[in-house]
Amino acid sequence: MRQQKIIELLASEESVTVKELSDRLDVTEVTIRTDLNNLEKLGKIIRIHGGAQLLEERARQEYNFQTRKSLNSLKKIKIGKLASKFVNSLDSILLDSSTTALALAHALKNRNDLRDVTVIPCGIWTAIELMGCQHINILLPGGYLRQASGSITGLPANNFLDTLTIRKAFLGALGISSEKGLTDIHLIEVELKKFIISRVEEVTILVDGSKFKQTGLSAFAEISQVTRVITDSTAPKSEIEKLRDARVEVLVA
Repeated sequence: MRQQKIIELLASEESVTVKELSDRLDVTEVTIRTDLNNLEKLGKIIRIHGGAQLLEERARQEYNFQTRKSLNSLKKIKIGKLASKFVNSLDSILLDSSTTALALAHALKNRNDLRDVTVIPCGIWTAIELMGCQHINILLPGGYLRQASGSITGLPANNFLDTLTIRKAFLGALGISSEKGLTDIHLIEVELKKFIISRVEEVTILVDGSKFKQTGLSAFAEISQVTRVITDSTAPKSEIEKLRDARVEVLVA
């Protein structure tokens, strides 16, 4: 458990010193050095002067994504399954790089009743999840790869999406409220989502209940631009009612 925590810290901070690990995990530096030696033998990390780092950048990104994916994972699975019911054969849909959209991708793989669904994933992890699925066509946008999230953004992605007719978009958000709308913290992601929402017919927001208590740096949509919100039972009932009063369909997984 402690060694897994060390890997998670390295995934978020590139490199960490022995003293920092000792302070954070409340164990002696001798214990940390033993843990690091064991992790190095397993090929998980490399030792550097005074500390350690993950073996390679790809590993760091995978661990970072897996950490985000594990947060409220059961709720995301339920949300993804419910959202999959709004996808039909011959649909063209866009999924953002959120871990909740990844849960939807996983649910779509198990929809054997579907045929010829075109999915445009704005994240490499979602694209990988859908690989090998015979009833889904994967259409990747071009653009810059954001290291932190695995999302594909920027002008090339915008130009690519501008040439397509996309019926449905399924997006996550860092925060949601009836007053402030949908918010996120990364401005590049905000601009991409604004662009997506301006060009699709139907927008479904996938958020677990914790997102109703958060507000990101900038808004990418007003509530009036949203077709539906799919959340879980921990979402505040007062906020759900406000969204419904604004004529947004709200479904609780």
